[in-house]
Amino acid sequence: MTAVDDKFDADVIVVGGGIIGGTFACLLGQAGLKVILLDAGVRQVNSLKKVDARVFAITLASEQILKKAGAWQRLQKEDIAYFRKMHVWDEDGLGAINFDSASICQSTMGYIISHQAIVDALQEKLLEFDNVRCLWSVSPAYIKEETDTIVLGTEDGLQFNSRLIVAADGHNSKLRSLANIHYQKHDYKQSALGCIVTTEFAHGEIARQRFLKRGPLAFLPMRDSHQSAIVWSSSPDHIQRLREFDKSAFHFELAEAFAHELGEIKASTERTVFPLSRAQADTYTKSRIALIGDSAHTVHPLAGLGANLGLLDAASLSEIIIDTCRRGRDPGRLQVLRRYERKRKGENKSMMYLLDGLKHLFENQFQSVQWLRNFGLDTVDSLPVVKHAILKRAMGLETDLPAVARRRY
Repeated sequence: MTAVDDKFDADVIVVGGGIIGGTFACLLGQAGLKVILLDAGVRQVNSLKKVDARVFAITLASEQILKKAGAWQRLQKEDIAYFRKMHVWDEDGLGAINFDSASICQSTMGYIISHQAIVDALQEKLLEFDNVRCLWSVSPAYIKEETDTIVLGTEDGLQFNSRLIVAADGHNSKLRSLANIHYQKHDYKQSALGCIVTTEFAHGEIARQRFLKRGPLAFLPMRDSHQSAIVWSSSPDHIQRLREFDKSAFHFELAEAFAHELGEIKASTERTVFPLSRAQADTYTKSRIALIGDSAHTVHPLAGLGANLGLLDAASLSEIIIDTCRRGRDPGRLQVLRRYERKRKGENKSMMYLLDGLKHLFENQFQSVQWLRNFGLDTVDSLPVVKHAILKRAMGLETDLPAVARRRY
């Protein structure tokens, strides 16, 4: 299917070539639409062998989306780690909850994959399309809406005409700013530290998270049975001190904070730090403009859902755009784009506030609240029906999903 006519350079222009923008462009490319993808960064070549501490917990629904996009098939076997169980517990008390994919007849809860491995796979796929044009080191400078088109000009003097521009250029989205869409942001006054560690004991393909007074500490199992990716959220001062520790001091502090659940920390990679916040754009759509992923919303990383929510955005919008083009209609009309906003904005907002509530619940130091949350963890752990419902939702097995995200049995 090629819907574009001669006066348009593309059916859709995508700004941002990361995981969300790359997936969205691939989904449109698979359907035969003509796409121009612009990214402000430099394309990284041969990056598969680099150690990347930024990892994502990919749900089964996101797996399906990446398969439909043609990227999953390009991941290397060693890039994909499985987590089949999850153990969550509170520093203040004995309350704990355990999830097991086998309890709902699934072989895994999800996958731990590095950011760069997914980007590499997407870029390999994008370069295979004759109908997708990728331009790196290109940043938008202005947009101008005309009667039945929108024009995007770049900082180096290029100009493109399309029916629709999609922003996938992250939480500091240049395109969102050009479109004058307000981005309501709440600073958690926390930072997160990430790195890859080697532990004394094998992780057993179990994702673990301990809720500490200052914030959660997660160990995510990597392909190597003794390696885990850690994400430690805490106050900026504490995170800065952890970043400045020498390795032996950091390893000791980390093992203590994790109650030596995996024994001693034997080795670690370079530590990266990033600030934490949540945000929501006032609107996901304007005439001929749509926002997806972090351009539209960000959430706290405690459940590892950020990338998965963005992939659901990409899947939902792509289905609407593809269907509209197949009917010979204009994909940039606001009435069309609002269908996407109705599907995704409420869901993303609900998840944002759910994670917000969990964060505040586990950081509350009132003794009565500590008792209540430990009681709650144990109670939920003893109710299989409730646990299974939570597990299915977290794994992306719910029924209200875009068609490309639904798991085939």
